[in-house]
Amino acid sequence: MAPKKEEGREAGELSRCQIEIAHFAGNLPLSCAEPTKEIVDCLPLCERHALEAKLEGQIECWGGMLFHIELWSKEAKRQKRPDVARLLEDQRTQAICARQRAWDDLDVLRSETPR
Repeated sequence: MAPKKEEGREAGELSRCQIEIAHFAGNLPLSCAEPTKEIVDCLPLCERHALEAKLEGQIECWGGMLFHIELWSKEAKRQKRPDVARLLEDQRTQAICARQRAWDDLDVLRSETPR
């Protein structure tokens, strides 16, 4: 009988959001009793925490893209390629806007739900 109880307890733990395992954006560990809806980076998370993790990942990705756009822009200017520099400036503007939208979405998500 005891092994079945253990299996049941482990299964119950896996069906609950595992946000306390993750440390998103340097925040203190969280606790969440919501049921698992998605797997993000191998962690079963509730819908809200999965969305939060995805938005944080998008923000990081846009930051990396901006870094590389800056590098290539400098190189285009060094090689006297104003056409390429203009295209990269357009990409920079789009990346900044996309990153800001992700920040705004994350702010809304965090303000709507208690931690």
